[in-house]
Formats: sequence, structure tokens, C-alpha cells
Amino acid sequence: MSLVQNNNKKTKVIPRGTDIKPQQQFSINDLEKNKETKKNTTSSTFKYTPTDTSIKVDTKIRDMINTLSLMGYGDNQKEVIQNALDHVLNDMAPETKRSFDTQYQVLENKTARILKIRTALFLGHNPR
Repeated sequence: MSLVQNNNKKTKVIPRGTDIKPQQQFSINDLEKNKETKKNTTSSTFKYTPTDTSIKVDTKIRDMINTLSLMGYGDNQKEVIQNALDHVLNDMAPETKRSFDTQYQVLENKTARILKIRTALFLGHNPR
């Protein structure tokens, strides 16, 4: 048994200093509450609003839109296109309308997410 124990080693105690403790203790519940507050504040501060944009159309389509506008189908080009889209959407079959609504919501969420990230970067915040 004495061969197994090695008494030649000198045991040296390494000074570890004082115990390090946090200034403020918290629990898992506090973290969950903090996450909920962050979600509420970020979602309430950003609201998606459509902005003006442009699309490429050929001159024939542009002239048709202008003609419809001159004939009174809308006060301007935007209104003519909106009326035409409303007409198409109202004539859709219910299953096609559901498919459109789903795909439109995906694109709208994507646009809102991109605008939210751009806004956060512009303001110097981390968007995630």
C-alpha cells in the first residue's frame, strides 16, 4: 500500500482570491419576463406602412393605364391600378383568394422585416 501513495509531492495551495458573486441575482422567471417585455416593445414601436415604389411596364400598358385614368376609372394611375386589382381580387374563387392572401402575407412580412432591419441599422440598434 505504501507504494501506491506518493508522499514526495509537495502540495502547494494556489491562492484563489475572494469568491466572485454577481451584484444582482436573478432567476429564470426574470429572464422570461425580460424576453416578453423586449418582444412587446419591439413589436409596438415598429408598424409597417406601405411606401411608394415603381414598377417597370412597357409603354402599351402605361398608355392603357393613362387612358383609363382619363376616362374616369380613377383620378390617377395608382387609383386605376388599385381598382383593376380590386376587380381581379373580388372575382377570385375562394380557394384562389386564400392562396393569394397567404402568399401576400408572406411577402408583406418579408418587406416589413427588411424595413425593420433597415430602420434599426439606421438608428444604430441591433435588429435581432
